[in-house]
Amino acid sequence: MRNNIPVAALSEFVNEVADVPEEALMDYGLEIKWESGTRSRSETKPMKVGPHQISRSFTWKSDEPRQLMGNNHGPNPQELLLSGLGSCMMVSFVAGATAAGIQLETVRIDFDATLDLRGFMGLGTNSTVGFPEVKYRIYVTGDGTEEQFAELHRKSVSHSPNAQTIMNPVQMTGEIISTQIES
Repeated sequence: MRNNIPVAALSEFVNEVADVPEEALMDYGLEIKWESGTRSRSETKPMKVGPHQISRSFTWKSDEPRQLMGNNHGPNPQELLLSGLGSCMMVSFVAGATAAGIQLETVRIDFDATLDLRGFMGLGTNSTVGFPEVKYRIYVTGDGTEEQFAELHRKSVSHSPNAQTIMNPVQMTGEIISTQIES
């Protein structure tokens, strides 16, 4: 056990995926329901890890602060996006350290990003709708060298599905299914 990750299980899973590529396929699902105003409730759907279905039953709310017409009942969508990005990079960093035999004592990732709402509001400016830049710092204490931590940092970004999804174009396909209200 290193960094509270079973080293043998990590190695076994890597070997299993190398031998049976279907084991590497993960299917995720999420249902988001509007509650009121800017507040919504998200709930996980069952997840597939390879051929195995895993029951997932987690819910959380998102909302905007009062200054953005919300009631401040939860983190806003941008905070959840940064949280998902940082949490994914954290998993990659810690798993990488474990595989490299590095014992970690603490790891903290601090994120900052600025959003210009004029793009969201369609005010005809050159403002982007999304974050033009996301800044972060990784603070780490452990028995690794500066060079090892730098390599873990590089790998935590290049191996993080969430970081790569944000950094590289991704195709989104969607449809709307509407139901008319009877008058």
